[in-house]
Amino acid sequence: MADFPLFIKMDGRKVMVIGGGSVALRKIGILTDYGADIRIISGEVRDELKMLAEAGRLEWQKENLTENHLPELDEAFLVICASNDETVNVMAADYCQKRHILVDCAKPGENSDCVFPSVVRRGNVVVGISTSGGVPALTKHLREKIEAVIPEWYGDFEGTLRDKRRQLKQSDLSQAERRQSLRQWIAKEEKIREEGKGQYENRNAEEPSGHGADGNGGGGH
Repeated sequence: MADFPLFIKMDGRKVMVIGGGSVALRKIGILTDYGADIRIISGEVRDELKMLAEAGRLEWQKENLTENHLPELDEAFLVICASNDETVNVMAADYCQKRHILVDCAKPGENSDCVFPSVVRRGNVVVGISTSGGVPALTKHLREKIEAVIPEWYGDFEGTLRDKRRQLKQSDLSQAERRQSLRQWIAKEEKIREEGKGQYENRNAEEPSGHGADGNGGGGH
């Protein structure tokens, strides 16, 4: 069965990583961009992880995980099992699952509750791709295709759209009219950016003023 896609706010959440090799490095590299509070439990780690620890971007507990350390995992929101010792990964995963702590294993399967997607990020625009751990090569292929159709400027574009939504929140237009106005503006701006002509001048003159709810009737992402 396919995994359910879910976006989670990781800022400040405790993540414990068991192991300090290439898998740990890759997953920590993703998590640091999203504000997670990371602790590595491993006697040895890669030089890149040592540098992150020295820079204060994560905590390094310089010892290998043993059965005596398992209660320390209770404070974690997510545990990543990336040890080179598969018996350690299984021990930690079993402990976490019995206590309903999210766990991700280096080898996806019955011991994992979740998998890391392949990510395309443009500022606050985030696309996650997964084959539920089945075919990583296809995941990578799809990520490369999506990267090709979502240019880097979409990050800035999203910020501009946030400002536009704030303006529409003060609009006297109906909800349907606000939604249509925003979609038309997106299409215009996107076309201009794609053609490399810069932004419209004085386009704010076209926008309504007044008061009202936002264009999609509330929140949304």
